[in-house]
Amino acid sequence: MTSTFDTRPSVLALFDVAPTGKVTGAILAVLAVLAFSTLATRSAVEDVARGSTSGGTRLLDDFPADLTERRERSTDIYLIGVSLSRTLETSYREFERQLSSGGRIRVLLTDPDADDAAITTQNKPTQPSPEEIRGEIHQTLRLLSRLTAETRGRLEVRTTRTALKFGLNYIDVGKNSALLCVQLYSFDQSGESRPIIALTLADGVWFETYREQAERLWDVSTAT
Repeated sequence: MTSTFDTRPSVLALFDVAPTGKVTGAILAVLAVLAFSTLATRSAVEDVARGSTSGGTRLLDDFPADLTERRERSTDIYLIGVSLSRTLETSYREFERQLSSGGRIRVLLTDPDADDAAITTQNKPTQPSPEEIRGEIHQTLRLLSRLTAETRGRLEVRTTRTALKFGLNYIDVGKNSALLCVQLYSFDQSGESRPIIALTLADGVWFETYREQAERLWDVSTAT
């Protein structure tokens, strides 16, 4: 025999058991939770929006528009990259001026004698051969050697055989105005490798994480 259960009495019983005041209170409590959740979500979205425009952590698809200008104004710079060939070509004269006026520049490159995996860590879409990249590194080292000879300035150059995971522009080292511009190396991506992360002291743990990584790389690298 098949039994059919009618739930209507149970529902009615619920309302019989729960006084109207309690039901109303429960409904108001649920509405309060929903309202709080909506406000919290809106606040989180607004925080993200403010962060993208107020100088906090920024995830970018290209370098900040003012990066070159800030780099050229700075008196203490630390650069990390596989070859940094483009940076040296575009900012050579400014680096020359900075070094001549007492500024300090540190440069960390991939060792041209490192294995192919370290040399090709940027995975550029044009797929330059390891030997082509080694040629770029050697050219950068020649330019840096010339800068040292011409300026007698505080230019320090080191190389690493570690496969770099990111490139770095560290501007105004040790100052309240410090900027860390971190370029994460991507795989076979058109345009700039990205994301590019712009960090300031206001970003706390993330700024400190990449600052420590950069300084640790420097400490274990080889002076040229």
